[in-house]
Amino acid sequence: MNVESLKRRIESEKRSIESLKKSVARYQGEIKKYRENKKRDAERFSTRIRNASSSSLKNSYRNSKRNSANSYVRMIDSKKNEIDRKKDAIKRHRNKISDLRDDIRNAKK
Repeated sequence: MNVESLKRRIESEKRSIESLKKSVARYQGEIKKYRENKKRDAERFSTRIRNASSSSLKNSYRNSKRNSANSYVRMIDSKKNEIDRKKDAIKRHRNKISDLRDDIRNAKK
């Protein structure tokens, strides 16, 4: 391959990395929102539990609170896994850039 072609591929890899970084930032923002919503829901359920008139109603609210918290944990874990996948992809792209730069050095010799 000629040097110009390799340079274009490096630029393409860099664009891919930037796109992946934006995805990671977006996922981190979503995680932050999930945590805020989880906290808000927990407070709402705590208030309902305190104000419940019967023990069966309190138990129902406790179960709902637990299920809601577990749901948020699953969503947060899912986003964390997505972030890990994106970070792995970034590493692969960086390694590819390194390989392409080595190819350029070798082509110039």
